[in-house]
Amino acid sequence: MPNPPILFPASFASASAIAFANPDNTSQPVSTDTPLPVTVIGGASGGAGGVGDPADAVATSDTGTFSLIALTKRLLGKLPASLGQKTMAQSLPVVLASDTAALPLSSGAATSANQVAGNTTLGAISAQLPSSLGAKTGAASLSAIPASDLANIEPAGAPITGTAMPAGGTGVTGWLSAIYRACNEGSPVSGSVTSATTVVSASNALYMGGSFHVTSAGTTCTITYEQSNDNVNWVTLPVTSAAAANASPTTTSTAAGIYAFTSSAAFVRARVSTYTSGTVSVVLNQKQQSAPNTGVTLAGGSSAIGSVSVTGSVTVTGTVNTGSGFTDSTTALAASATFTGTGRANSNGQFAYFNVTAFADQAGTLFIDQSLDTGATYQPVATQALAAGSAGTLSVRVTGAVSTATLYRVRYVNGAAAQTTFRISSSYSAS
Repeated sequence: MPNPPILFPASFASASAIAFANPDNTSQPVSTDTPLPVTVIGGASGGAGGVGDPADAVATSDTGTFSLIALTKRLLGKLPASLGQKTMAQSLPVVLASDTAALPLSSGAATSANQVAGNTTLGAISAQLPSSLGAKTGAASLSAIPASDLANIEPAGAPITGTAMPAGGTGVTGWLSAIYRACNEGSPVSGSVTSATTVVSASNALYMGGSFHVTSAGTTCTITYEQSNDNVNWVTLPVTSAAAANASPTTTSTAAGIYAFTSSAAFVRARVSTYTSGTVSVVLNQKQQSAPNTGVTLAGGSSAIGSVSVTGSVTVTGTVNTGSGFTDSTTALAASATFTGTGRANSNGQFAYFNVTAFADQAGTLFIDQSLDTGATYQPVATQALAAGSAGTLSVRVTGAVSTATLYRVRYVNGAAAQTTFRISSSYSAS
């Protein structure tokens, strides 16, 4: 037989069914008046394990016997009404398992027990920080100090072999001050004594000389100037009075004044070697560059300095090594006659040349002869032929030992005709 239609609300399409069984097992055709019965799965409405009815009340506990709908309503009631950040009262509580006292923490984790110590540490750090940003004075600034096991801020730095920090220096500042000391002249050193003892003594390292200024010489006292390389064994130090134009070096003084010196020794000092009375006071000033002031001055004596060639206008006093000249002959020679001059020595070695000039109205030959055996034998070292009525000049560089054994002379051999005029002269000269 055809299925009767099943009617649904207008929004649903119609359906047909055959029949269903009644409680008494009779067949019941499906119709509008007898629709298909719907039974709650698992039991009657509200029964244990049943889905429940939409009108079921919210369950009162999580463990009682309630319908699924009642329990779902209880669950929905525990969820927030909307998404977003909530207050504590609006949030879901998180409860630890009943068998766990607390979550396990790592060693050193921040706990209430450790909070006091942490607060103390943070307080100490805060106390050391500046109260505000910006430039501060030294007292209000945080200092940066090199590690205690570093000699300076250059971990790999080291001094060169054989060089040590000067006394009193430390770290970079010490080395920089030592360099400054080496590049600059120190302050004068002064001292005063009233007995036979050292007045001033100082290291002469980095210096080439200086001067001792005797500001007070005492009464009949003698000051001796000395130098040393080991600061133990001393030798005399020549000094020169800076107030005298032609002072000679001395090693002692008995009067006030400035006494200059040059020295390459490691230490210098001024010592009262003879004391009578009064106060002896000396100021020592050292210089990194000092003009030489030792030796013998020529200003106070007649010492010679050899031959000097001077160009221009010069005023000279004292002994000057000028040339030495001689007129050898003015006597006319007979035909084929010979004139032989005197052998002369360059005994003091101040001359470099021997020169000769001759004039004759007749032809002849001019010679310069040299002897190396005090005149026993002579050899010609220069020669020149002269025409009648002309002059000739010869010059030779002086050689041989500087002694009376080395002699130079002039010689002239006349031609076949007798002379009526003859002049011959010679000289030693420095140039």
